[in-house]
Amino acid sequence: MSLGPISVDDFSHNQVQYIEDPFTFYALMRERSPAHLSETIFGGTWLMFRYEDCSRLMQDERLSNARSAVPLRFLPPDQRDEFADMLDVYSRWLAFHDGKEHTRNRRQANRGYVPFTDEYLEPRIQRIVDGLLDQVDPTGFDLMSELAFPLPAMVIADVLGVPVDAHEDLNRWTDDIAHLFGSTSVSVEHLRRTRESTRQLAEFLASEANARRSRAEGGLLHHLREIEVRGHRFSERDVVAQAALLLFAGVASIRYLIGNSVRALASVPTTERDVLLKSDTVGPAIEELLRMCTPVSFVGRVAGEDFDYTASDGTIVPLRKGQPLLLYIASANRDPDAFDRADELVLDRPLPNRHLTFGVGRHLCFGDPLVRQTTRIALSTLYLRWPELKVPQQEANWNNNLGFHGSTSLRVSGED
Repeated sequence: MSLGPISVDDFSHNQVQYIEDPFTFYALMRERSPAHLSETIFGGTWLMFRYEDCSRLMQDERLSNARSAVPLRFLPPDQRDEFADMLDVYSRWLAFHDGKEHTRNRRQANRGYVPFTDEYLEPRIQRIVDGLLDQVDPTGFDLMSELAFPLPAMVIADVLGVPVDAHEDLNRWTDDIAHLFGSTSVSVEHLRRTRESTRQLAEFLASEANARRSRAEGGLLHHLREIEVRGHRFSERDVVAQAALLLFAGVASIRYLIGNSVRALASVPTTERDVLLKSDTVGPAIEELLRMCTPVSFVGRVAGEDFDYTASDGTIVPLRKGQPLLLYIASANRDPDAFDRADELVLDRPLPNRHLTFGVGRHLCFGDPLVRQTTRIALSTLYLRWPELKVPQQEANWNNNLGFHGSTSLRVSGED
């Protein structure tokens, strides 16, 4: 199928042209083929691009979140057994559960998170941000390697109660997992590397040394082990899995949200950036950055049963049990039927900002408060220190998959 200069038949999350500019493609798909069946992605996957469809389908109980094995569909069944231990970790993630099991595990995880209030977290995040920015050369530095890459791994490690100086390993392990779930095609070699990274991450989180450390510091890893809700406690494997999920979901999201936001704010007059420095305006500004600078491009589901879905353009979508769907929230967030001036960054856009960056309904992203708070503190501190922060013209170095969309390097300058 051809959409002018674009052929949707070759669309994938690992094609450079779509990584560099997905938004032209999204706009064409919203207009001409908002519900599209890709025969090449995961052996037959429905791709949805409009806000109405993405929002409705994320809340459709006929769809399932049990999708941990979707990236392995290209493998013959006998070869999938090699990765059973890796899938055991992912299948325990509360993000991949449905119904009562999801409700129970979500309630359990939320109770573990109770002590980590904004008042508790803010000074800890601020201390890490200040420590990183104190080390940069304000006349020119790489925002990504010197702030956006280390920051989220350090913050989440601190929340879990494990060593903050393990952030390089945490980034490496979770990047391998993010590439697996953010891609539409991966090699067996990458799968094996991801399996090893998952094993090392699980061993790190399960180690006795980190258990003692988290207990002493009152970290989330310890709370997940100790909390009992309605007679239910997480098993040790479940504890490790939920901690790994928080790292996987939070590290890349915060990293690319910071980078994408600074890139977008470069075109905004300095005086308009002041909204990031005021308590009564920073909230709406962060929500708008979440909408426009969405770091996670899609949400996945699989059909839990056979049924027909009628899309917003009238297309009948025949879904068969086990068939994947990809809901492109980065496209939905720029849908002009849902947002005025949808392609513009409007930092004072009124609340509620109905973006789908964290999902909607019962499966709202577990780590969304941490993403919001870390991003807010990082951007506010950055522009408080250097109100005239500039982003010189440079070649964009994009991440290697569209699922987690953002730059791997971004030179900025705070002072002349």
